[in-house]
Amino acid sequence: MLELTPECNFNCPYCYCLWHEFPELRENPLTLEQWKKVIGFAADEGVDDLLFTGGEALLFPGLKELILFTREKIPSCKLALFTNGSLMTEEMFFFCKENRVRLATSLQGLRSYGEMTGTGRTFHSLLELLAFGRQNKWKLEVSITVTRKNQDEICDMFAAAALSGAETILLGAMMPEGRGREHLDLALSRPEWEQVKEKIRKMKNCGVPYSFCDEMLCECRKQPDELIQKFGDPHFKPCPAGKEFGVISPNGIYRKCLHHWNG
Repeated sequence: MLELTPECNFNCPYCYCLWHEFPELRENPLTLEQWKKVIGFAADEGVDDLLFTGGEALLFPGLKELILFTREKIPSCKLALFTNGSLMTEEMFFFCKENRVRLATSLQGLRSYGEMTGTGRTFHSLLELLAFGRQNKWKLEVSITVTRKNQDEICDMFAAAALSGAETILLGAMMPEGRGREHLDLALSRPEWEQVKEKIRKMKNCGVPYSFCDEMLCECRKQPDELIQKFGDPHFKPCPAGKEFGVISPNGIYRKCLHHWNG
């Protein structure tokens, strides 16, 4: 995962980006040429699966040039771009399709969309983007983060994403990491999360594959006892951080885990 920029045009209260806790991770962000060096190194090490994210990745200057560079350097690379969708244009969409860049986005709510994004926006343009992807045979993967503010509309959110054209849907509970550390009142308890999962399972089949992310607390890092008691997983399995994936922060620091840094 390459966190190209810490800049974002949304202000989601549950954002897990780690620089909300460790501001130094966003200081002196890498330039386009520096990111090319990172990707060149990754290519030499045999990396063949990259996800561009942020912040909002579409705010990174030179994103197209970086994608073309990556395609040239690692032709068979599984390349993906995660975006909140608000800045996606038709031209950029077709550029991604032409260069085999899989697209992923998130649906943060319906009635609660403005509050959950920290903007005055509505969900309509996001659903239009999903429909556009379906019409042009380049569907988007959709993530849904469940909080106390949107849990009552979770079935409607799921159906809206599925019927609008989502390729797959990944549901997960808000994690008390990053900015979410300051908004614990939005976080579900583990029993509440299990209730959300049961609601989804009982829905009529929408024909879209879906999965759940059961990680509610990063157990790579030392956590306060009260958070472990509320969000810890009694069936915790060793985290694949640093083995199956790694993260490079906006300033070039490598982290084994998306939610943890030893700095």
